[in-house]
Amino acid sequence: MTDTNETRGDRVKDPLHGTPIEAIELPDDIVGIGASELAYLLSRHDSAASRTSGEFLLSDPRIAQEGALIGGASSLVSRGWLTLDENGDRQTRSYAALIEYVTGKAYRWSRIGFVGADGDDVEYVALLESDTVTALMQPRQLASWFVRLGEPDVDRTALVTGMMKERFAADPAAAVILQVRTADGDRTLAVRPRGEGYEALRDVSGPGTGTGGTVDEAGLTAEVARLYGEGVAA
Repeated sequence: MTDTNETRGDRVKDPLHGTPIEAIELPDDIVGIGASELAYLLSRHDSAASRTSGEFLLSDPRIAQEGALIGGASSLVSRGWLTLDENGDRQTRSYAALIEYVTGKAYRWSRIGFVGADGDDVEYVALLESDTVTALMQPRQLASWFVRLGEPDVDRTALVTGMMKERFAADPAAAVILQVRTADGDRTLAVRPRGEGYEALRDVSGPGTGTGGTVDEAGLTAEVARLYGEGVAA
């Protein structure tokens, strides 16, 4: 596509543990991207979509130092993901072009937050959706990201409920907070295991807030589908 820190220690547990993109080594369908690379790609679009993407991905190129953006561009060039023509115009290639597109053209953003039993062990996955590509993104050490790119017709309800159930299987005392944002605003759903089912509370904004109750497997699927404006087949 043509032009138009948080630093953590080395001894950080794998934040992908218990999620569908859990990995130590990069599988073929997952790509890693650094903080400066992501900030540079976000800086190539001055749009409401790119600003929301930056908010969800904890990256704001407007306040990034110029040196960091240059470093991100340089790193992309070294990977063959950014090229310059004879006029000096820059064009992203390969994975960078897809990540640039989905962050700059997204129409829906989801944050799937995993909260431990003590309430302070928080991890999350971000799902960005555009008309051409989707991106499932997980923060890693030193503000880097793992990215899984997919088709726009992803079964988001199955994907999100699958992540919830995998987390609950790994940690039955955990909770999951799902936030979905579109141009119409935000919707939230807080879920935790409860007996043989799940406690699912809509529109949670803090402790003691939200409406809902206990649901079974089908009810959980229906609650997640509601956030995405999808029906569930009987």
